Amino acid sequence: MLQAIMSPLANASKSPAPCLQVAREDASAVAEAVFGKVFRADWSEPGFAILALPGETDSKDLRQFMVALKQALSACHASRWGEPLKYLSLGRFDQQTTTKLHLDGAPEISLLMLGYEPTSVKSELQIADYTRCACDLGLTPTEFLQEHNPMFIAGQELLEPYTTRLTDWHEERPRILLINNSHAAPASPRHTAGVMHGASILRPDPNASRIINSTMIAPASCVLEDASAKEAEFLHTDAISGLL
Repeated sequence: MLQAIMSPLANASKSPAPCLQVAREDASAVAEAVFGKVFRADWSEPGFAILALPGETDSKDLRQFMVALKQALSACHASRWGEPLKYLSLGRFDQQTTTKLHLDGAPEISLLMLGYEPTSVKSELQIADYTRCACDLGLTPTEFLQEHNPMFIAGQELLEPYTTRLTDWHEERPRILLINNSHAAPASPRHTAGVMHGASILRPDPNASRIINSTMIAPASCVLEDASAKEAEFLHTDAISGLL
């Protein structure tokens, strides 16, 4: 199924989760192909996935596919764990800021879906398998975050052997980055091993844009205030003003 709908793009073969070209916009098939890679049960899968859409995909088409993919992933999640996925937040940003490895603020089980529009601004994407590092140290994910925060140099150095760095991830094309943002304890019945993410802007350009369409998603039982009512605005707005 994966080979039928996707193929690795050039220069991405060294990544444990290469940038995959979506050959046809079948959100259900794509969701089935990547669900286990992102909502992983163990460390044989990377905990993230990168999808490259056709070059002619415009901003609104990208967002439309993000919404369709979320719905399809929700169906996969309901089949696996018995509950759908809901939006925690939706927004659009023009961002050229370097960020250290981190988790975004969200419940203990969460998925970050980022839709990147084509840009000339080059960046390095970093994904750190912090839950594997935590396990190797005999710590839960939460204990690791408390004791080895990568915002500090010691935590960064500890995570270096667990970090994947991508400097050629086809920024000339529209892409979707799926990140398992979870920090649930291994004993949790819904445990899925999360990863941290960060980005370094290699060549900032004040005359260029680097637009990111951002959605945070979580199981329905973890969502106190469903942001789904903002979905239509997310799909149709031309504004780039942060969270909706």
